[in-house]
Amino acid sequence: MRVNVSPLWSLVAVILCVEVVLVSVPREAGALTVEEVALLKGPDRQKVLEQGAKKEGKLLWYSTLIVDQVVRPVKEAFEKEYPFIQVEYFRGNSERVAQRMITEYQAKRYDVDIVDGTGSPTMVKKAGFLGRFFSPHLSEYPAELKDPQGYWGVTNVYFMTLGYNTRQVKSGEVPKSWDDLLNPKWRGKMMWSTSRGSGAPVFVGNILTTLGKEAGMAYLQKMAKQNVAKSTASARNVLDLVIAGEFPIAINIFNHHTVISRKAGAPAEWQPLEPVAGLVNTVGLAKNAPHPHAAMLFLDFVLSKKGQSVFQRVDYLPAHPELPAKETELKPGGGRFKKANYINPEVHFEKGNDWVDLFQNLFLK
Repeated sequence: MRVNVSPLWSLVAVILCVEVVLVSVPREAGALTVEEVALLKGPDRQKVLEQGAKKEGKLLWYSTLIVDQVVRPVKEAFEKEYPFIQVEYFRGNSERVAQRMITEYQAKRYDVDIVDGTGSPTMVKKAGFLGRFFSPHLSEYPAELKDPQGYWGVTNVYFMTLGYNTRQVKSGEVPKSWDDLLNPKWRGKMMWSTSRGSGAPVFVGNILTTLGKEAGMAYLQKMAKQNVAKSTASARNVLDLVIAGEFPIAINIFNHHTVISRKAGAPAEWQPLEPVAGLVNTVGLAKNAPHPHAAMLFLDFVLSKKGQSVFQRVDYLPAHPELPAKETELKPGGGRFKKANYINPEVHFEKGNDWVDLFQNLFLK
């Protein structure tokens, strides 16, 4: 079995090799450009954004988030805050969202205002189609949860941990460190996803960035002897297989998924291996956003404590450092773990294929 890298990564690479010329969206004489709106500061900023948004009346959001769980609640909360703006949305995975936007921009079609995802904003940025923006709420976030150049913020975070079947693994037997995964008793009894975005390649990246190349490679070579089962399914589906009893342990699953399953009565629990790999769901502004005033109000909202509380309420893990998860232990400092290694999306973009290649060479041969 091979891990297929999407043709989208090649498409972005091709775009980087050619000169990109964007045609400006037609605007009224004297009107602010998208960039000027996006970088507005000063005491009249809110007034200018609201006045402009009332004329625009809507915005289009390309999202990777689950519609029923969080997209609709965010839409409803935002529209309650700004009843003169209607939020329209398209939902897909990161590659589909990036592919759609890049294809539209190549055709000089500028419909989308906001784009989010663990990988899509970075792919769009590399293609030259993401714009810088200023939000006063970004000052409330640590450096690892915002782009230093101002291209993206973070709406929510994901922490990759072990998931296990509580009927098959006693609490005292659960691996509590990376070295514990090397115990011969777990050989052939663990499973992970081959997904580039959140599966085994991310585990590989976390090991290498934490231990360094030499020590990291030595560990991974030992781990390769554990005969970890592989699946092209998502991390969520891998956890479901563990819950069903196919394997006792899942590696690199989203810790909040086990809580959701446990609340539904499933024999599921999670265990952090520190530093826990942290993935971030980034959000950014389309370079030629047709509704920039409304889009900036939306970005402000989802990054604010008020908007972040919507993510908290629906069992997502809010990125804002002052908002705990609904179940506090799911985030660092909540009692279960302290150290997280946030995988910077730029690093993930640049190194992701290397991590896939290394995973294939060590674990698929």
